[in-house]
Amino acid sequence: MRTRHLQLVTHEHSATTSNRSGALSPYGPAKAGSTTSRITRDQALTELLNSLENVVADLNYKSFTALDTLHTAIQGVRVALYNTATEEAGTDTV
Repeated sequence: MRTRHLQLVTHEHSATTSNRSGALSPYGPAKAGSTTSRITRDQALTELLNSLENVVADLNYKSFTALDTLHTAIQGVRVALYNTATEEAGTDTV
């Protein structure tokens, strides 16, 4: 049974695609009427979502760590520049 959207495919193209198979997917076959149950797909999507949430949390933690390191480095540079400026001016702040 052909669906309505397949009527747009030309005869030449349909003649070259006689060997059809389901699209590849990490969760099993991805074609209409596949044997993958709705529960299994929902579980797979839930696991994928949880995995993505963990990656986002990890990247968020790393970005805050990098920001903290940058802030600390900037403070160190400010102190070094201030000390250099006061030494060049001849004022000792001991």
